[in-house]
Parts: sequence; structure tokens; C-alpha cells
Amino acid sequence: MTSGFDLLHPAVQRRLWEMKWTSLRPIQDMAIAHILGRRGDCVIGAPTAGGKTEAAFLPILSLIAEEPLPGARAVYIGPLKALINDQFRRVEELCSRMEMPVHRWHGDVGETQKKAFLTRPSGVLLITPESLEAMFVLRPTQMTALFQRLAFVVIDELHAFIGSVRGAQLQSQLWRLRKRTGSDPARVGLSATLGEPGAACAWIRPDGPDAAYLTDNEAERRVAIRVKAYRAQAPAPPASGNQQDPMARELARDILLACHDKTNLVFANAKSEIEELADCMTTEAKAMGLRNEVLVHHGSLAKEQREYAEARLRGDLPCSAVCSNTLEMGIDIGEIDTVVQVAAPLSVSSLVQRLGRSGRGEQGAAVLRAFLVERAPDGRSTAWDGLCLDLVRGVSVIELMIGRPQFLEPPTVGAPQLSTLVHQLLSTLAETGGLPAGDLYERLMACRAFARLTQTDFATLLRALGANELIEQMAEGDIVLGVRGQKLCDHYSFYAAFVSPDEFRVLWRTDEIGTLPATMLPPQGDSFLLGGRRWLAQDIDAERREVHVVPGKGRRKPCFGSLSANIHPRIHGMMKEILLGTEVPAYLDETARSILATARTTAHQLADFKPPLQGSEEPGRTRLFLWAGTRVQRTFHLLFRGLSIPVEDHEVGLDVSASLADVTEALTAFANQPGDGLALAEVAESELCARVAGDKYDWTLPDALWRRAFVADRLDLAGATAMARLLAAPAQPR
Repeated sequence: MTSGFDLLHPAVQRRLWEMKWTSLRPIQDMAIAHILGRRGDCVIGAPTAGGKTEAAFLPILSLIAEEPLPGARAVYIGPLKALINDQFRRVEELCSRMEMPVHRWHGDVGETQKKAFLTRPSGVLLITPESLEAMFVLRPTQMTALFQRLAFVVIDELHAFIGSVRGAQLQSQLWRLRKRTGSDPARVGLSATLGEPGAACAWIRPDGPDAAYLTDNEAERRVAIRVKAYRAQAPAPPASGNQQDPMARELARDILLACHDKTNLVFANAKSEIEELADCMTTEAKAMGLRNEVLVHHGSLAKEQREYAEARLRGDLPCSAVCSNTLEMGIDIGEIDTVVQVAAPLSVSSLVQRLGRSGRGEQGAAVLRAFLVERAPDGRSTAWDGLCLDLVRGVSVIELMIGRPQFLEPPTVGAPQLSTLVHQLLSTLAETGGLPAGDLYERLMACRAFARLTQTDFATLLRALGANELIEQMAEGDIVLGVRGQKLCDHYSFYAAFVSPDEFRVLWRTDEIGTLPATMLPPQGDSFLLGGRRWLAQDIDAERREVHVVPGKGRRKPCFGSLSANIHPRIHGMMKEILLGTEVPAYLDETARSILATARTTAHQLADFKPPLQGSEEPGRTRLFLWAGTRVQRTFHLLFRGLSIPVEDHEVGLDVSASLADVTEALTAFANQPGDGLALAEVAESELCARVAGDKYDWTLPDALWRRAFVADRLDLAGATAMARLLAAPAQPR
């Protein structure tokens, strides 16, 4: 039987021998046979560090070596500049001594390197969607020469694109690239966490046949899990000066002991929590006489700060990086001993991605240490507090991760993505110089990245864009950029389809530490944490958008904006199963077991906890347990807000300021006539400023179009209708 190695080009074979490869992984053999056999698009699914990059590039480089034509032959698209830098090193290593150029292109790449590609386009180009957008706007006439012989497009971290703003942008870009150059490259997707591979295979080329899904049945790595829980006696007050919360200090000490003399990633769910935890760990490490260096890594730190942390993780000396999802992606940071999760993760996919960083050796187990804090009950505790929902969610996510079969959140496909449609409309006009309305409509709809608007709706959209001076219509009929639209496209911030926050750079002397949101700057003279260090805001230069700092003593955590996440209904369902169950996971420590027992006792005491009746009346209030995911809960929240009934959100349900009879009446009316949800979208727009806080170009959309998109993307009318029928049903004898 012919092996994958035997199928490779001799130059690629020779390079593997030089790199001392002794064998190929099964996924690599499969990808080599598929790609070299020219069998069409494919999605390669394998765990983190499972050899996906090589599975794609070994056969791609072989085909390029057989056909050494001018122009870019393969384009790699990644979601992060840091990931592109890392993959550039890996691909360049494969290509060394093969006389095959490898180029990278993003905002941090120098003009000399970019000019080298423009002058002699060839080989492999690694690029972000934003830099590809800039090419369409700034260099449209050059793109034919650059990409007309393009044979492959590799999309890394595919799960990060599917269903997102950047994913719709990328789908549109790939169609526009084909339209402009005439090339129709094969598409290869790479991912370690695909909850629904079929959806990914359909997404990668929405206007063509589904891609093949390639994965192997290698034995899964062992996972070692331990959960340590804490009972906080009272909510911790905001830290100021040099004071630290005793619970935070205990947590930091325990993490340090678990991580001592190892290389670790410590994940928290928010940047402010990362900064506070890193500072606490640094302080406690000094007090304990530990040399374990504490690093910080998140998206608001300067590139140099992040790269230093990445280099230290790859080094020989043990260290711990307190980080955000910036280190979930496939950046090479070497061997990680332990993954620490502080507070319950927000998704199973995220936890799988994080845990994939640990135990990469052939026999190594992936090690997860979770630290969860629950408030001890007191006189102010509510029923929600008694259910200990943070710990229960943490356990639920772990159970779904280790279950057989493993659950991963499926991608959200089919969102209208109208904001990105406006972005691509403006970009297309910048690229082409102008088009008739009918041609523009056909171009934008053909890529199938957006909701297919009727021609009437599209005309309504064009009129709204014209009213905002983003576009205008010439006398001969062509649609061109308007004054405001041209100004938008001329600014570098246009290339990103997502909202770029207004930020100030934080500078110490000439060194950039990171950035802070303009709306959340510390007052001049105040201290704050950033990059795991304490700073004093010495001067704020509004004109230059800079905060000048000196080392300080205070440890107030910075604010980076609110955290918003959609919890999948399966997680809420598992939380309910755990609360009503009896099994106690072996990985829980004694405190976690005790908290779980308390939560279960509370759950069984609540008469409204089980269906069919889920409303429990208190004086003037009704408690609704939903267990149905964020989108259903958001739908109910807007329903009651629209009826002028005050409502409070909790993890898995709502507190409604109305009698049980009134709540039941509202639910019955909704169940019998749910409608199209546009009234709910109007409530979100008027009372919750949902459009202001929405996607980048939501402000340009006509009201009716925005509301329809909001309903499709943010609500679940069908799920809420079914739940309303259950909630409003007459109680049955127990």
C-alpha cells in the first residue's frame, strides 16, 4: 500500500528527512491522499498539536513544487497576527532549501517585506482577513497578477470564522477573489473544535459542493482533572491601594502551589480578572519565596508584551501565563504542563481548546485544574444563590467535555450578517469604482455569506446608505461611494468588519504597555493594573490618545468593557441534570462536593424547579427557571420588558416583578401568538440600546432590516414559544 510519504514531491520528502521525521500521522496520510488526488475542498479535524498544519501543507507544497508558476500559489488565512507569525516560522521551515518563498502580510509586517511580495509574488502567503480587505481597497488592479494562479486557500482555526462577522467577510472575500482573478482555488479548513463538522463542510464553500471531512480515530489523550472550590464569606469589595482580598490571596497561593516548577496557562474569563489574578499571584509568589515567574497575555497588551510571554513559555525555565482566549489558538508555545481555569468556562469548545494546550507528549495526559469560588449563604442569599450556579456550570462544562460522545457547541450558521453586508458593499465599490445597483446586488448575494435580501429590501438598504452619504447614484445610474463612504474606506480602521474599540495607548517612557478603552480610563493620579504590573496614571493626553504612566503601588483592576456570551442550551440542560442527579464526580475536592450537595438540596426544596409548572410566586414576584440557553432567555426578557414588567436575569432563568397569574397570562398569550419578534427587537433597540452596542454598521441599516436581523441572530422564537407552552400549562398533580 502506498504511504502518504511516497506520494510527496521528492523535495518535500528530502526536507522531512532533514527534519528527522520518522513517520506521518494518520490524519496527514489522509490529507495527502485527498489533496494530491485533487478530490476537492476538505476540512481537517484533529486535536490541538495534532499535525493539522503539516497535513495541509505537505501535499500543498508538493503540488506547488510540481508546478512552479509565478504568483501566489497558496494563501493561508488566520484569525490572529500572532498565529500567522507562528505559522510563518513553521511553513518557512518546511520550505527551506526548497526554493519556495513564504511571505506574511498583516499590520505589523514591514513595508520592505510587503514590497518583496508585490514585486515577485510567489509561493505561500500568510494573511489576515483585514489585510486581504486592504488589498481589495488599495490594490485592486494588482490582485489579478498576484492571485490569478492561486491553487489553494487554507483557513486556520475554522471554528473561529463560522457564524461570525469575520467569517462572513472571509466568505465574501473568497468569492470576490474568484470574481476578480478567475482562479478557483481548493479550500482547506483546519480546526480542533468542530461541534458540527457537516455545517463546517457546507460553510467553507457555500455556493458549491460540501467539503470532505477528514479526521482520524487515533486514541484520545488521557485527561487528568481536579476541581477545587471555595466558599467566599462575602462579596469581595473592590481592591484599592495595596489591599488584597483574603479569598483572592488564598486562590493565588493554591494556583501557585499547583503550578510550581511547571509551565502553565492560567485562564480567566475577563481581562480585568486576569490582571487582578496576575498581580495577586506575583505578590504571593514573592511572599512564598517562589521563583515561578508570572506572565500576562491578553489582547489589550502591546505586541512586545505578548511576544515576551510567548517566548518565555517556549523557553526552558518554568513560568505561568495568566491569559485570555488569545492563547486558545494554535500559537506555538511549547510544552504546557497544566491548564488552569479560574471560574466556570463559558463554553465546552473553549475549554477543549484550552485543554488541548496540555499533555502534548506521546504518553502525556492533559492536566486541568479548575478553581471555582461560590458565595457562602447568608441573610441576603436568594434561591439563585443557593443553587451555586457557577460551580454547577463548571462541572457541567467538564462533564460535557469528557462525555462520550463529547459535546461541542455547533456553529451558529445562517445569521443575516447585514452589518458585514454593508461593509462588503462599501469595499466592493472602493474596489470597482462603482457598479449599477443590479450588478452590485448580484455580486453581494452570489457569495451566499449574507441573508438573501429581496431586491426591494436591497433598494431600501441603498436608500438608507445614500441618506447617510455613504453612497450616491451617478446620473448614468452607477452606485459609487459617497463623501462619507469614501472617508470611511480611506481610513485603516475600515478593513476590519468588526467594531474596533476607541482606545488609548498606555506608555511608560517610550515603551507601550497596552491599551485601555477610551470610556474606561483611570483618572489622572489613580493607580491601576496592566500587564501584571502596577501603574500610576501620570498624564492623559486626549489629543494623542495616550496615557503616560510610571510604576505605582495601587492595584485597582482596569475595566475593559462588559463580558457577553451566549450559553448553549445543552450546558443549561446539563446543569439541571446535575442538580437533580445523585452522582458526584470524582475530580471534585471536599469543598466542591459539599457545595454541590448544598445546591442539590436547594434544588429539591424548590417546588418550581421541575416542569411542568416552573413559576413560583413570592409577594409580587415570580421566579422562572428556564434552563434553555441565552437566546431563549433573552427572548423572554424582552417579552416582559415590552409589557412594562421589570425583570432580572440570572444564570438559568428570570425574576419577574409580577404575580404568577399575570406571568402565566403573558406566557399563554405569547405561546398562542408568538408573532415575528419585531416588537421584541424594538424593545431591545429602544430600552437596551442593542443597535448602538451591536455590529459595526448596524447604525446604517433601515429599522425593519435591523430588527429582522436581530430576531434571527439574537433571539429564539421557536424555542421560547415551546417553553412558554410548557411554563403556562396547568400544573399536574405531583
